[in-house]
Amino acid sequence: MKGKSEHKNSVPKVNSVKRDLLNFAGLVAIIVIANYILSFFYGRFDLTADKRHSLSPNTITLLEDENRLNDPIFLKIYLAGDLPADIKKISNAIEEKLDEFANYAGDKIQYEFIDPNGEDDPAFNLEVQKNIYQDGIRPCDIQILKSGQMEVKTVWPGAIIEYKGLTADRIQFFNKRILYSNEDARGLADRTINNLEYQLISAIRRVTAKNKQTVAFLKGHNELDAWQTAEVRGGLARYYFTEDVEIAGKLNALDDVDALIIAQPKLAFNEKDKFIIDQFVMNGGKVLWFIDPIDVNRDSLYLTGETFGVSANLNIEKDMIYKYGVRLNSNTIIDKDCAPTYIPGHPLEVLDWYFYPNLQRSSHPITKNIDPVKAEYASSIDLVNSENTAITKSVLLHSSFNSKAFKAPVRINFGIVNVEPKFNSSAGEAEFPVAVMLEGQFTSAFENRVPEVLSQSPDFTMRNKSDSTKMLVVSDGDIIRNEVDTKVQDGQILYKAIPMEMDVFGVQNTNGSPKYVYGNKDFVLNCIDYMLDDFSLIDVRAKTITMRVLDMQKINEEKDFWKFLNILFPILFIILLNIVQHIIRLRKYAR
Repeated sequence: MKGKSEHKNSVPKVNSVKRDLLNFAGLVAIIVIANYILSFFYGRFDLTADKRHSLSPNTITLLEDENRLNDPIFLKIYLAGDLPADIKKISNAIEEKLDEFANYAGDKIQYEFIDPNGEDDPAFNLEVQKNIYQDGIRPCDIQILKSGQMEVKTVWPGAIIEYKGLTADRIQFFNKRILYSNEDARGLADRTINNLEYQLISAIRRVTAKNKQTVAFLKGHNELDAWQTAEVRGGLARYYFTEDVEIAGKLNALDDVDALIIAQPKLAFNEKDKFIIDQFVMNGGKVLWFIDPIDVNRDSLYLTGETFGVSANLNIEKDMIYKYGVRLNSNTIIDKDCAPTYIPGHPLEVLDWYFYPNLQRSSHPITKNIDPVKAEYASSIDLVNSENTAITKSVLLHSSFNSKAFKAPVRINFGIVNVEPKFNSSAGEAEFPVAVMLEGQFTSAFENRVPEVLSQSPDFTMRNKSDSTKMLVVSDGDIIRNEVDTKVQDGQILYKAIPMEMDVFGVQNTNGSPKYVYGNKDFVLNCIDYMLDDFSLIDVRAKTITMRVLDMQKINEEKDFWKFLNILFPILFIILLNIVQHIIRLRKYAR
């Protein structure tokens, strides 16, 4: 009986081995077949909160546009060879991003990584590097500390783009002449990787553009000059033709213009110029109004500590802009969420200035994810003519809930920094609109009235209703203005535009990072792209990756505890696992 029982137990053991072998073979076959089938499909899951591993929808649209990408784009990337770890991380990220581009664009995206130091012949390498430099790529010398010895590694963080057999453009992934051994190379790598999609897709956009549109800056009314708008002009010049235009009563002055920027005019408009701008809108032209309803004498403020904001009569507010659907109010907004300024004679010198609100952004594609937009002595905007359903009005920028507006004339005194005003003291005094996008069919501001000087012109024609078009109204001209640094050298005055995102006072957080970073430039460029129906960069330009920086103070305070825990916990876990396993074995085999 016992032998029979042993015989019965031996049969399942043989069958079990066969079954395990069959199961293993079947599993391998399933994996091979599944991999073969899935190789014909592409898909990925991005579980990060900021979608850092996903391309923006407009990037994908551009890459899939066969009419635009009708020839291969070839990129020569010079980040190759024996690279420091953080720079190698950038190189790998570039390759991954281009592979992802190719998943949508197919063979229209091609690339090659080239090591400028890859040959054994130093003279040949030097000639290669000379050609790279002539193509506009700038090197970076990286200091590396090894075994107490300082070494210098030269890398070329750039790429040349060839299109239709010609060198069409270049990309400089980061601008750093020397990276010292004590500098944050990892931070540089993270920032560069964060910006890769924008740099690559903007370069593709530039080289594949067929018909550039024209963006003009209006002159003749004491508008901001070329240096004061240099930052925006530089951003536009890569994708559009830019020019200055003065109407001077010429009916055809705006004929070749697609978008007109009116940047902080100081002189009143005459009726003839107003009519020509109006008819530009009626014929589908786009206008960006950056207007100061209040005129503030800043020199008087800095010299005496006090000044007044008075109404600026530009002869466009009450008839022209009002007819299009908004009213510019003669007031000045103060806001608790504000940017700093220099206060002469104050012990702290630089303080937050309530008259410089950091404007809040709406959820519109233009303002999504951009940094706060800095305004200076901004006024509020009212939405009017609500019966005109042909116009859609979108508030893009507004003050915070803790804001208040003072009607002109407004007394402006540095003493306000010593007291906290009563913000939002009554209903309706909060979140004042400062920038509004108007879209639709506009009615002419000159309907039923025409300047006599124009009606007698042989070239005179007039439209009372526009085709569908777009208009931006901003009640602060400083939003488009960049600061300008000047110095005298060899008897000549040299000018330098200060980046619009930069806080000129250099105010820092406690961790050393800039406290104020502004999105003015991104806002203006996004508005122009949106108005000219080019959406390829709007969401990419605004796309940011949150850098989750560790709290160094907390690390220093708790590092010993976490070291101890990391050593002790694995040991305790292994001991606990062995105890549980021992108990299970006792219960199973002790009988």
